[in-house]
Amino acid sequence: MFSASDVANFLACHHLLTLDLAQAAGQIEKPFFHDPGIELLRELGGRHERSYLGHLAEAQGLEIVKIPTSMPWAEATAHTVNVLRRGASVIYQATFQNGPWHGRSDFLIRVPKPSLLGAWSYEPLETKLARSTKAGALIQLCFYADLLHQVQGVQPDWVHTVLGNGMEAEKYHLEQYIAYFRKIKGDFARAFNQPPNSYPEPTEHCDVCSWLPICDKRRHSDDHLSLVPGTTRNQRKVLFAHGVTTVASLARLDLEHKPKIDGIGSTALVRINKQARLQVAGRDQGHLVYELLEPTEPDTGLAALPAPSLGDIFLDLEGDPYASETGLEYLIGVLTLSEDAGGEPSYQALWSLDRAAEKEAFRTLIERVMERWRRHPGMHIYHYAAYEPTQIKRMAGQHGVCIDEVDQLLKARLFVDLYRVVRQGMRASVESYSIKKMERLYDFRRVAPARDSVLALQAFAAALALGNPQDVSAEILRSIESYNRDDCFSAWRLRAWLEDRRRELEARTSAVLPRPTLKQEDKAEELGSQIQQVRAAMDRLISPLPLDETEWSAAQRALWLLAQLLEYHRREDKSAWWEYFRQCDLTDDELVEDTNALGRLSYVGPIGQVKRSIVHRYSFPPQDHATDRALEVHDPKTRASAGTLVAIDDLKGTIDIKRGIGSRVPHPAALILKNILGSEAQRDSLMRLGLWVAENGISGPGPFQAARDLLLRHPPRVSLANMESLFDERERMTGMARQMMRSLCVQPSVLPLQGPPGSGKTYTGARMITELVRGGQRVGITAVSHKVISKLLQQACEAARNAKLPLQAVQKTNDDDGCVDSTVTQLNENKEVLDALRSNAVQVAAGTPWLWARNDMANSVNVLFVDEAGQMSLADVLAISQAATSVVLLGDPQQLNQPQQGVHPPGVDVSALAHLLNGRATIDPENGLFLKETWRLHPDICAFTSELFYDARLAARPENRNQRLNTNGSLDGTGLRYIPVQHSGNQSDSPEEVEKIKDLINGLLAGGTTWTTKTGKKLDLKLEDILVVAPYNAQVVALAQRLPVGARVGTVDKFQGQEAPVVFYSMTTSTPEDAPRGMEFLYSLNRLNVAVSRAQCVAVIVASPALFQVECKTPRQIQLANALCRYLEMARSD
Repeated sequence: MFSASDVANFLACHHLLTLDLAQAAGQIEKPFFHDPGIELLRELGGRHERSYLGHLAEAQGLEIVKIPTSMPWAEATAHTVNVLRRGASVIYQATFQNGPWHGRSDFLIRVPKPSLLGAWSYEPLETKLARSTKAGALIQLCFYADLLHQVQGVQPDWVHTVLGNGMEAEKYHLEQYIAYFRKIKGDFARAFNQPPNSYPEPTEHCDVCSWLPICDKRRHSDDHLSLVPGTTRNQRKVLFAHGVTTVASLARLDLEHKPKIDGIGSTALVRINKQARLQVAGRDQGHLVYELLEPTEPDTGLAALPAPSLGDIFLDLEGDPYASETGLEYLIGVLTLSEDAGGEPSYQALWSLDRAAEKEAFRTLIERVMERWRRHPGMHIYHYAAYEPTQIKRMAGQHGVCIDEVDQLLKARLFVDLYRVVRQGMRASVESYSIKKMERLYDFRRVAPARDSVLALQAFAAALALGNPQDVSAEILRSIESYNRDDCFSAWRLRAWLEDRRRELEARTSAVLPRPTLKQEDKAEELGSQIQQVRAAMDRLISPLPLDETEWSAAQRALWLLAQLLEYHRREDKSAWWEYFRQCDLTDDELVEDTNALGRLSYVGPIGQVKRSIVHRYSFPPQDHATDRALEVHDPKTRASAGTLVAIDDLKGTIDIKRGIGSRVPHPAALILKNILGSEAQRDSLMRLGLWVAENGISGPGPFQAARDLLLRHPPRVSLANMESLFDERERMTGMARQMMRSLCVQPSVLPLQGPPGSGKTYTGARMITELVRGGQRVGITAVSHKVISKLLQQACEAARNAKLPLQAVQKTNDDDGCVDSTVTQLNENKEVLDALRSNAVQVAAGTPWLWARNDMANSVNVLFVDEAGQMSLADVLAISQAATSVVLLGDPQQLNQPQQGVHPPGVDVSALAHLLNGRATIDPENGLFLKETWRLHPDICAFTSELFYDARLAARPENRNQRLNTNGSLDGTGLRYIPVQHSGNQSDSPEEVEKIKDLINGLLAGGTTWTTKTGKKLDLKLEDILVVAPYNAQVVALAQRLPVGARVGTVDKFQGQEAPVVFYSMTTSTPEDAPRGMEFLYSLNRLNVAVSRAQCVAVIVASPALFQVECKTPRQIQLANALCRYLEMARSD
């Protein structure tokens, strides 16, 4: 008998099934694992469930039938089916059993959807104590929905949760989760029928697993390689394949005579070999031993330790990432040294039981730090690992407080990561470099008993899940505080021990180790008058609002949102600088791994001269990077410009940089990106909007109407009735569409136009522009890049020419991406654009938001078109909306979304279109236009795209059915294909997938392959008819090197707006854990949508099967994995 928890546990650890089967067979006894939160959760869960039962009966007056839990499963299941057929309004404790699968749903709610039961069907609802729905709850609901589907013959549309903070149900669209559930359920069933030969590899689940003692004993008895810190699972697989199966055998490797093992980098192999040797030495000597490492770079290892100061702070945070959508840092522990008692340590605890308290605790921390810094200019903040500064940046961004102070701390490099000092400065014979494992080296004794601390943390986590942390006993809080206090004191003792080791290394080398350079230049920066004015405006907007957010009206919520948006650009700039400083501190190896850097450069020599500058060439090894998108490239060692980027060739591994003839700046060994543009025009425009709204209110007539409508999500003021299509059968704009365009010039509106792949968004936008020009109106065009602007402007010029309509345009651009149409004049100055509009010399003007946000551009055009508005921030669109009466937003947030660097308060970090969609996949008919037909996709591809990304509203044009690939083998025909390729250890490049795609393309081009167009014409398939897409630049390079010359290969970003009969999408990474930029990037719904929807006939995903076996921790992660699993269901496999 299997339940939903069995499926979820199998996903967390495949070895669990092996152990559970062994227990069932009587071969092993399961250890007792006491979780103090479980009993409390069960008791309060039952209470919450009964409360909701009473709410349904009394407040809603619904008929409720209860299935007795005392009945045997088979009898209760039959009883449930009978009640379902009778059509009861609500069924409580509905019981299901289908083969080995069984479950009992809290509630089934009747809905008016026909099924085998009659004119109704049911949807499952679960009561949960948590304040937000967890991944486990959705897996459970999918489990019940799947069992229910088998009884009523139709799948529920929605599943529901009632959380611990009220009686209102939250609903989730089942299609966004069920394919993932079907995949993991199928994997579990196959593993049960054919039990795998699994091994207890350590996983995150170990921390909460009853079997941990048995698994840990097995690993130690086997001397398993997982006991070597820093080894990855894939490295262990490679070592096993080469006969290296234990720590001892890894230590015995003779790297002098056999320095390579394919599949493991030489640097990594040397590192883990030396680590294993030290561990074996420690075993032989019967105590922990260590080796000190000389710094290979400035400010690394023991040379990264600043001189001790009485002002030093030792910081440790306790938090729960799943306490809410953004997590909660519930305890900030601070250890300081007394200034009048010989430097004796003193501990303070700052508690936060909710987000409001977290904000105040964070503010208190930063105020104390800044005050201490003023008294002790040489102080630093010590922590162990990167968690503390990461969360400090998060809290500053999300709460919108102390951003400038945190900026100063980061610029001055006050945070000192003792974990980095340890890892770069020594090796120790430990099985983990966690601070608790290191404590034996410096003889630190914890006050808080380990078991009490673990139990207290578990109980508090349970209370957070319940939403009732204030009810936790004082004893539990004291235990957690004692645990945190130990962490702070341990860090203090570790720093002292490391200082001793620093002196030991100096004595051994007879050389003085340098200290890090103290960065003081930004320390005393005062808040400027402009920032003070912004803060004053924010206060004016927010101060009238009720303290309880749940009482806010839509208008009040818009006021709060506007207040937070006033600092959007400053938060973005600060985050960009913080990322810049982080990269400056990376080691050479880390720079190679970082996608926003280019590491291990070698100087080749000068290759040419441009005026008074020399172009220098550097070579670099293969790596994933985004240097081609850099506004500036800097040397992380000098923190200064390395020159001007001229060209980069990933195939040859070279980069060319232009520098002055007399430059004496050293040649860089690495480059980092500095993508920080001034945003004064946008900030000033938002400030004008904020001050007006603070004075006059957000509703009603007056200036800034379009911006205020956007904030309020107000529907367009123009009529959208009967606007199913803007064009008639002869592709002429309909009369109603023309009337709508005229109305935009007199009725201030924000008109969103969502254009799915191949739906003709740019075509439609261009003809809307020409219609306005025909009516004598002035039109503006903007987007996030000159390239996107130029494309829409070019199509508008062509549409005007075809309509024999005179059109003159200007474009403000400073680069080579300007529109080349003869009717467009390129201008370099903003004033020239305004003069051209005012003199009526042009009807259309184009430029980036930096142009349209300027005060002198206010009301300069009648309608402003924002292309790719799904990629432009809400803040930027608000800033530029002042330039026009109405704004048209062209775009699709379901394709590439808005790039940003900062952490912002909720609702601030979205694009303008995403703000209007408000969590929906498609725009409602009354709120905007949705282009419902794709001219590109075959119906078999469109079915996937429409279902997964567009609420099943997108349809293929009838003639698209003719499109077809005509070849031999599995790629013949139409639709989706999946080609599995087994590999391990791959992150941003996969030679195995490269070879598979090369073979498939060579097979298609070998002769005889054709494709049928939508008109029925057969054409020979050529190389240019194939697109190859990959998520990572390194894989793009690997593909381009092996595919025929001229192959169309690129990342998703490169191919937006393009199409081809055949598209290959190489997912590259071996396992979810290998993904170098995390699950959100590799499994991105936007990237999957764009990649698949380039295809006219056949879309092919080439990927490791392990990518479909992902453990999801949040509902969002399930949504990401679900799309890929649904693709697998709809695709034909090789």
